[in-house]
Amino acid sequence: MRTLPQKISFDPFSFLKITQRQNKDILEFLLAEFEIHISLPALHSYLLAKAIKGIDISEELEELKEIFKIVETSNELLEKMAKVESVLVKESIFVDFDELITAVSAIVTNSLLVVNDEDYREYEPFIKYGLDFIGYKKFLEEIEALAEEEAKKEKIL
Repeated sequence: MRTLPQKISFDPFSFLKITQRQNKDILEFLLAEFEIHISLPALHSYLLAKAIKGIDISEELEELKEIFKIVETSNELLEKMAKVESVLVKESIFVDFDELITAVSAIVTNSLLVVNDEDYREYEPFIKYGLDFIGYKKFLEEIEALAEEEAKKEKIL
């Protein structure tokens, strides 16, 4: 079992999955144990899903800002994105904009990025820039093991 860092980020797919009603207990555990950073693509996907359901996204956005750390556009983020992508392009590696901003957001916040297992390979070019990432299924296994450890500790006390 790997030791999870204190800061966690999610790609759009993983954020939508973790915020589903059936994952409420997992999300509550994560919020109690970790600092959660949300990139703009993950935020956009979440709000889009809510808007499609007819939910007031203004209220949703305010709630998200209270609960999570939204990674806003900053000079640091934009400069890092340009620098990383310029090197990748010179190496003939072309990445999707959402993956670029998601990966660089995690790099800038120094957080572990949880990614859709099917998109895992898409994030590999960012490793050399400091990206640490894990597949969604493996992340859930790690969280489950961590929650079990915490439950054992509470029984002892």
